[in-house]
Amino acid sequence: MTPRSRLALVALLGASAAILATEAVHDSVTVDEFAHLPAGLYYLATGRFEVYDLSPPLLRVLAALPVRAARPAGDMTHFATPPEHWALGYEFMAANAARYHALFVLGRLPMSLLALALAAAVFAFARRNLGPAPAVAAAALAAFCPTVLGHGHLVGTDVGCALAMFLAAWAALAALRRPTAGRTALFGVALGGAALTKFSALALYPIVAVLAAVALAAAGPPRGRRAAAIAGGVALSVLVIDAGYLGRGVGRPLAAYALSSPRLQRLAAGPFGRVPLPLPHDFVDGLDRQGVEAAGYYPVYFHGALARRGWWYYLPAAFALKATLPMLALLLGGAVVLLRGRLRDPLLVAFLAVPPLAFAALAIALTDIDLGVRYLLPAYPFLFLVAALPVAAAPVALRRAAIALVAAHVVVSAAATPHHLAYFNRLAGDPDAAYRWLADSNLDWGQELRDLRAYMTEHGIRRVRLAYFGRVAPEVYGIDYELPRGRLEPGTYAVSATFLAGIPYFLWDHGTVYEAPPNAFALFRRHAPRAVLGHSLFVYELPAPAG
Repeated sequence: MTPRSRLALVALLGASAAILATEAVHDSVTVDEFAHLPAGLYYLATGRFEVYDLSPPLLRVLAALPVRAARPAGDMTHFATPPEHWALGYEFMAANAARYHALFVLGRLPMSLLALALAAAVFAFARRNLGPAPAVAAAALAAFCPTVLGHGHLVGTDVGCALAMFLAAWAALAALRRPTAGRTALFGVALGGAALTKFSALALYPIVAVLAAVALAAAGPPRGRRAAAIAGGVALSVLVIDAGYLGRGVGRPLAAYALSSPRLQRLAAGPFGRVPLPLPHDFVDGLDRQGVEAAGYYPVYFHGALARRGWWYYLPAAFALKATLPMLALLLGGAVVLLRGRLRDPLLVAFLAVPPLAFAALAIALTDIDLGVRYLLPAYPFLFLVAALPVAAAPVALRRAAIALVAAHVVVSAAATPHHLAYFNRLAGDPDAAYRWLADSNLDWGQELRDLRAYMTEHGIRRVRLAYFGRVAPEVYGIDYELPRGRLEPGTYAVSATFLAGIPYFLWDHGTVYEAPPNAFALFRRHAPRAVLGHSLFVYELPAPAG
């Protein structure tokens, strides 16, 4: 590493860390965080993993570690039966209302470190395989990616999963290039660790198989050694998954489970249904539940349309709207570099091209739950590397143009602070009207309650009629509110962008939960807002009727 590239990396990570810390403090607790953090505390307190098992436990546990050290109120071990994860979230909120936000800021710190580690990992890979200039460019693209910054400061599974999957793929590449016992072990640990972050990481197994096929077809170490390295790493990854669940329930055959997922039901009814599985019970059960949810009906939204099934083009369109325009231009240039065969190593080309294409294809094919571009995050590290390729282009003019685009990416993204979760590029038009394209975790996850409280104080508003997209009780943030229902009375209203889009969801109403039907608050689209907080929470002042 040259002194210049080292200095550039430190500066990029420092600036990114400042943004992540700012937004970790700024944003109120978002929808999924509400359950993620209490679930992690539950795992640590009980050693059981059946709560919120729609994804594996590793990242929730990591977020819960500093929170547990702060000794939150409540007893996670008193449940006679496993609590539903939203109920667990409400109990944790009630027990810790006085310092609720502060506890979540603590839980967000490990997540922010993972976001920084993602940029550092991309830099390290690019420095070794592409050169110092592309390494700095890739790190800049990662450290200032609006989607990484927007989700990297929240308690969740998306950015951590992207990092884990990238590291596992890198470890597989290293083991294929020079198979050794140490590299095989590193690959196995990385692969198993990735599988403990999110079930979508299971896509790594077929991806690694493709990389292995490319490696076996190329010159290099004997094929037997390469094949043995991959087989040994895969076997070790299963042991890592077992260890992540403390070995609970390992060895049960699929036929012994009460399965609901059609795919797993077919496997259980087949010839291997009674073969003992070397996987933990809660891992299999969670995978089954996730399969049901992915195949189920869930209201999804895109460009003004509310539907029960998604669109094949949703994720590509969301990516195009949520990435910076300089990033899109660089990615196009990098794709040209790859297609023209400028990289001579076929295994490196496969490493850059196969994972993002596979992640996108699987995300599109296996689920209709189009809730956010965050589901595409595992592809991002590879896209940063591809987008950095033009920085090493032979013509000086093209190289300078690419460097200028990287700088523009940094400037554009930094200007979005502290609202990266709601970032859209200029293709979407007015940022305060972005809900006409996308909603939910792309834009509005209930993150603006603290800004609403500040707005009410600044304008002398005592009470607000509030319909916000989130699970947290607004009173936790000191907001005096009522839920608007029926006829609109004169007064101040605050409505989340997700509800303006017409998406149904649950609202907290002073101790009860109200299920809002589709388009319950869409009528506010006929009114001009008095203010828009963070591009996602709309404030209206409805006057009394004249006369």
